Amino acid sequence: MEISVSTGLYYTKTYIEILGMIKETSCKNIEIFLNQAFIDVPVEELKEEVEKRNLNVLSIHTPLEFIAFPRKEDEEFWIKKAIEMAKVFNAQTIVTHMVYEDYSKRWINLDELHKKNILKYKDTKEVCLTTENFPYVEAASFLGKEAEFIEFIEDNDVNITFDTTHCAASNVSILDFYEKTKKHIKNIHLSDFKDGVEHMILGHGNLPLKELLGKLKEDNYKGTITVELDFDNKKRNNVENLKQASEEIQKCIGYINKSIC
Repeated sequence: MEISVSTGLYYTKTYIEILGMIKETSCKNIEIFLNQAFIDVPVEELKEEVEKRNLNVLSIHTPLEFIAFPRKEDEEFWIKKAIEMAKVFNAQTIVTHMVYEDYSKRWINLDELHKKNILKYKDTKEVCLTTENFPYVEAASFLGKEAEFIEFIEDNDVNITFDTTHCAASNVSILDFYEKTKKHIKNIHLSDFKDGVEHMILGHGNLPLKELLGKLKEDNYKGTITVELDFDNKKRNNVENLKQASEEIQKCIGYINKSIC
């Protein structure tokens, strides 16, 4: 298995600051999350800055709806663009989940279009396209409904990115969910969870992450573990500056390594 860090740690910092912060850690693999900090950076410029810091892109996460849709860019547009980006970086995996027509309302979903996109591109030879489990919201996307989600990936042999904190937000055991979906997991968004708070630093919540990591080792998991935290939201993680951010990421890497050794 390989360990990676998502660039989605911040959306208020510049992409240069975010890459520089990750560079200060021992982890040299990243997932490029195309949020506000990264979406408009020319790919060749981004490649130059990534290589300058001796970083390696393992996966690319398409932008969220509230960023892409006002620009008149749909999910298929970004799947295609992410595939081309993956070729530039020699990345292995793409994560996509644009399922809400109006992100603010969260009730109008695009499930059928998302399914169509996943099925259309799931066998792309250059990369592995994954969808991701969501937190449960009544009347919202199937990505947050465990039974429907598992039925879709099982029936269609779809690969997934398993998000631990989203699973916990649905009041679903991350260990049980892993056992049910492990043959489809190619990427894991790893973060902690407590009292409804998502994307916490590892060890700051109450999820059985060490036990999960032990199972990954036992099962000889071959995919990626991507540390995905939120440092902009102080209710999630009280991180005051980039130096502290690097230190917390390094602690997370140590947490993972200690658990899988």
